[in-house]
Amino acid sequence: MKKLLTVMLAVLMLLGMVGCNNGGGGKEPTVEHYDVVFLADLGSISDGGFNQFSYAGIVDYCKEHNLTYTYLQPAQASDDDRVTIFKQAADQYQAKVLVAVGYLWDAALVQCVPEYQDKQVIFIDADDLATVDLDYDGTSDGIPGKLGNVAMITFAEQDCGFLAGYAVVKDGYRNLAFFGGMAVPAVIRFGYGWVAGAEYAAKELGLEPGSINMTYWYSGDFNETPEKTTKVASWYQAGTEVVFSCGGTIVNSAITACEATENGKLVGVDIDESGKSQRIITSAMKSLENTVYNAVKAAYAGGDEWAAYTKALQTLGAKEEATTIAQTWDRFNSFGQADFDAIYAKLAGGLHDELPVNSTYNDPTEMTLTYVNLKYEN
Repeated sequence: MKKLLTVMLAVLMLLGMVGCNNGGGGKEPTVEHYDVVFLADLGSISDGGFNQFSYAGIVDYCKEHNLTYTYLQPAQASDDDRVTIFKQAADQYQAKVLVAVGYLWDAALVQCVPEYQDKQVIFIDADDLATVDLDYDGTSDGIPGKLGNVAMITFAEQDCGFLAGYAVVKDGYRNLAFFGGMAVPAVIRFGYGWVAGAEYAAKELGLEPGSINMTYWYSGDFNETPEKTTKVASWYQAGTEVVFSCGGTIVNSAITACEATENGKLVGVDIDESGKSQRIITSAMKSLENTVYNAVKAAYAGGDEWAAYTKALQTLGAKEEATTIAQTWDRFNSFGQADFDAIYAKLAGGLHDELPVNSTYNDPTEMTLTYVNLKYEN
């Protein structure tokens, strides 16, 4: 009888342990504790893009090292709600590493980071928290002094935008559009590069001035809506051949519009989106998963490895092999690996510096263009 009770008790204890599963993977927490917490940007954690693939870097590292992990999303797109989930991750979950994605986190981090010097914070698509100007009045509202517990990482999105614009023009397309979500710095840089790449390719090809028609529009958010589908459909009906869809689930609106046409094409963003539609000929990609993985790895390594991340804002582009396009050459007419290798070598070798995107708020309307006829829509 005593043996039977012992067996039953062991079974109950095992069931109790299974009930503690956090749903994220890694080792099971015995209390409400997670080693790494992902603080999401706008949109869904399963958006098939920026949030999802950034989070995947955390999942990869934590599974390899038997660490617990989870994610939090702000209830609303407000600084107060971001502060709330930061403190939840730091206090309630006792996270060692917090990974915040999206430049909209800047105000919340400026408030929270000085209070939580014992936490290692990774800020992806970052503004420089030491010099950030939150109210755009020309005066810094940032954190004075060295931020020894914060890794600030951003991308040169203009590089992969450039590669996409260059590739489609070299492939024979002349009527293009940029379909952006919110006019935030990363989206602006993608668009700037897209226009610059088209301009550069047209010059190389010796086209006539004004040969490339470019419609350019920011939708104001990152959500799929029927209204966005109607907007993009109107471009295709007017002769647009390729649309660069740049921002979260708006790509679904673009796909619906595109697939209703006979020959319309799309360019995806952030990750290789070719699996979402046969009409997506390539994607302007950032190395999100690897970048987050490496930053979390550095946070756990500490010492010089972590210090290298916290010295200053890091900008990763073609030179660092962090920005590229999906090499889906079978979806192009003629552009292929050799063409890509040649332009990538130029971009990584110094052409990047000729793209004057020094301010995060540069806009294509500020560019001097010869070959691209830019039509900016409200």
